[in-house]
Amino acid sequence: MNTSSQTRLLLWKNWTLRKRQKIRFLVEILWPVFLFIGLVWLRRVNPLYRQHECHFPSKAMPSAGILPWFQGIFCNANNPCFRHQTRGELPGVVSNYHNSILARFYQDSQELLLNDTEFHQLGRLWHEATIMNNFMEMLRTNPALVAGKGLKVEHILKDDEGLTSFLLRDAGLSEAVVYDLTNAQVRVEQFAYGIPDLTLKEIACSQALLERFLIFPSHGGLYGVRNAMCALSQQGLQNIEDVLYANIDFFKLLRLVSHDAFSLHALLKS
Repeated sequence: MNTSSQTRLLLWKNWTLRKRQKIRFLVEILWPVFLFIGLVWLRRVNPLYRQHECHFPSKAMPSAGILPWFQGIFCNANNPCFRHQTRGELPGVVSNYHNSILARFYQDSQELLLNDTEFHQLGRLWHEATIMNNFMEMLRTNPALVAGKGLKVEHILKDDEGLTSFLLRDAGLSEAVVYDLTNAQVRVEQFAYGIPDLTLKEIACSQALLERFLIFPSHGGLYGVRNAMCALSQQGLQNIEDVLYANIDFFKLLRLVSHDAFSLHALLKS
């Protein structure tokens, strides 16, 4: 049987089946017609309009950072379409919200916590304060380790200190007395339990108390400081104390104390 005969038989078979199943035949004819009519109706109901080029906001991946990633998810939930190029499409930019309030707050927080030198100084201060606390505890338990040693006053003053000029100009002390004071060494072990409950007048007028808290370069310096300081009024001594506290560089103090603490720790280990 040739191809044409097979084709005629197949068409006759299909036609016979359609005549026997008239409903199926009508559905097969009308269903495409209804679909075509529906498409024509939709085309007439919704007229054509010109759609401009769409630029969608960029959505950063988690590797770009936590904030850009969350902004890309929540701020672009409706997937808006912009006529012009968005900022996130520029090379090297991962977010369209670089200038948002939240982004600026996040950036300022990073600068404060990671790049601000003052914040790092706070961490350094806490670390050195801990070392100083350990050092003071060591002084309470082993005061003999630092007996006769001290911190020179001029070593703990600020680089631009004004104590020397105040003592010379306002307090009226001589250069020799000022030299002996700034080159005296403070006995750290005397402050292991805090600042003694003594007035400045009592300390300044007592040779024993001066020797208890300070180590002078010479006995002559001790006598000169005692005579000059004892002649001052209580208010004058209080002014000297205030200026001294204002000119102390506490970072230098903590650094020197830390150095002494490490030295004592090594000495105890040996």
